[in-house]
Amino acid sequence: MKITLPTKKGNPNTNPEIEFEQMVVVGANGSGKTRFGSNIEEKYSQQTHRISAQKSLSMPSFVTTKSKEIATSEFLYGGWMDRNPNYYKTQGWKDSRWGGKLNTYLLNDYEKLMVLLHTEEFEESLAYKEQGGSKPITKLDVIQRIWETVLPHRKLKKKAGVIETYPTEDETDGYNGSEMSDGERVIFYLIGEVVCVPENSIIIIDEPEMHIHKSLVKALFDLIENERPDCSFIYLTHDIDFAFTRQNAVKIWAKGYKKNVWDYEILDNETPIPEQLYLEVLGSRKPVLFIEGDNSSIDYELYEQVYFDRTLKPLGSCDKVIQTVKSFNEQNDFHHIESNGIIDRDRRNQDDVIRLNSKNIWVLDVAEAENLLLLEENVKAVATHMGKNPTEVFEEVKQNLINFFSSQLESQILIHFQEALRRELNNASNFTNQNITDVISEVDSLVNDIDKQNIYDSIKTEFEEILSNADYSGILRVFNLKNALIPNSNVCALTDINNKESYRSMIITLLKKNNEISQRMAESIDQKIIKNAT
Repeated sequence: MKITLPTKKGNPNTNPEIEFEQMVVVGANGSGKTRFGSNIEEKYSQQTHRISAQKSLSMPSFVTTKSKEIATSEFLYGGWMDRNPNYYKTQGWKDSRWGGKLNTYLLNDYEKLMVLLHTEEFEESLAYKEQGGSKPITKLDVIQRIWETVLPHRKLKKKAGVIETYPTEDETDGYNGSEMSDGERVIFYLIGEVVCVPENSIIIIDEPEMHIHKSLVKALFDLIENERPDCSFIYLTHDIDFAFTRQNAVKIWAKGYKKNVWDYEILDNETPIPEQLYLEVLGSRKPVLFIEGDNSSIDYELYEQVYFDRTLKPLGSCDKVIQTVKSFNEQNDFHHIESNGIIDRDRRNQDDVIRLNSKNIWVLDVAEAENLLLLEENVKAVATHMGKNPTEVFEEVKQNLINFFSSQLESQILIHFQEALRRELNNASNFTNQNITDVISEVDSLVNDIDKQNIYDSIKTEFEEILSNADYSGILRVFNLKNALIPNSNVCALTDINNKESYRSMIITLLKKNNEISQRMAESIDQKIIKNAT
C-alpha cells in the first residue's frame, strides 16, 4: 500500500509518501498519534477502517439479523439510507460513525459488528442449505479459530444471535459472551473488525495493546495480519513493547503535533542500533547514557542515582557500548539527542582514554565499577550511618587495601603487562604491504621492535610508586581483581554490615536519600568518571 502521510514539520508543502504493509506510529501521550490516524482516514475514507482507542467494549447478549447490505453499511459507515445507499459511505460517515468528532468520539459499534457477523452466518447457512456445495467457512468461524488459538483455555459456541463461551475442559460451565472479561471481549472485537472489512483496506488500530495481556499481543496480531494479507495495517501506540512485536513494520516516531502539522520521523531500517532500544531512547527524549552490565548490575544501580537526568540503557559489554554510542551519534541530525557511554577503565592506558573520550565514551578512573563502592566518600558515609567513626574506618579500609595490593603486586603487574603486550601485538598486525612476503617481513619487524622489558619496567615502576606513596586512588584505578577488593578491605566487618551485598545495598540506599551526604557521594562518583582527558 502506498499513501501520503500527514503534513510533516519542516516540509509544509511536501507531504512524505510511503509504501508499507504494516506501519507502527509510536509516541508519548499528546504527540498527535490519534490525529495522525484520523488524518489518513479522511484522505483515504473509501478504503480505510479505523478502530478508536476510545471504544465501547459492551458486547450485546443477543442480536437480530438484518439484510447484509444494511448491516455492512451500518458497521463500516455507521448508518444506512434507503433512498441513497451510498450517502453514509461518501458523506455521512463522519457524523454517523464518529459523531462529528473524529479524534475524541467513543466508538460504539460492537452491536453493529455482531449484527453483521450473525447476518452473514445466517445467509451463508441458508445458501448452503438451498444450494449445497462445500460447507461455508463464515467470518464467525474465522473469529472462533483465531480466538481459541490465542485463548486455548476457552471455547466459543455459536447460537442464533448469541455467542457463548466456556472453559475448554467443561462445556457445561458456559456463559453469554457479554460476560467475557475485557481481554476476551476486546480480542473477539479486534478479530471481528479486521475480518469484516472489505478487501485491500487500510486498517488503523489505535492503542491495539489496550486490555490485552502482553503475553498474548504478538500472537494475536500475527494471526490477524496473516488472516488479511490483502490489507495494510497502521498501529498507533505509546507501548514500546508492542511496537517491537511488529518487527517488519515501518516505524514512525511521533514527537509532537500543532495546528495540523506533525513532528515525526521515519526510523531508518538500516540503523545498526536494535529497534527496540532505539524506540525506547527516542521516546524518553532525555540525553542517553549507554552503560555496561544489565538492569541489576552495580553499574546501573550507581549511575541511576548519579545521572538521574539521563536515560540509562545497559548494553552488556564495553564493545557494545562503544559501537552503539558511535552509531547513535552518527544519526544525531535525525534525533538530536545527546548520547554518551560509560565503560570500566580495566587496564586501559591514557592514550586509550583520550581516544575514547573523543568519541563520547566516558571512562571510569577506577579499574571497574565495583571499586566505586570503596571511594573514600562512600566508605565514610556508610560508617557514619552505622554509628562508626568515619575517619578511623576509612583509614583501616585504606591500610587493608594497601596490604592486599602489596600481596598481589607481582600478579597485577603481569596482568597489566599482558594487556599492554596484547595492544602492541594488535598494532603489529596493522601492516601496510600488499603481498604476503612483504607482510610477514613487516609484521616480524614490528613485533621485534616491541620493547617488552621497557613495557614491563614502566608498569612495575608505576605500581611500586603507587604502593610506596600509599596512593589509595591509584590502587582503585589499577587494581582489577573482581569481587576481591571489598572482602579484603574488611569494610563490612568494620561497619557491622553482614556481607558485600548488604554493603552495596547500603551505598545505594544512602545515594537515594537526596540529602547533603548523598549529594557528596554522587559527586565523588561523578569525579571518578573521565570525560575530557588530555
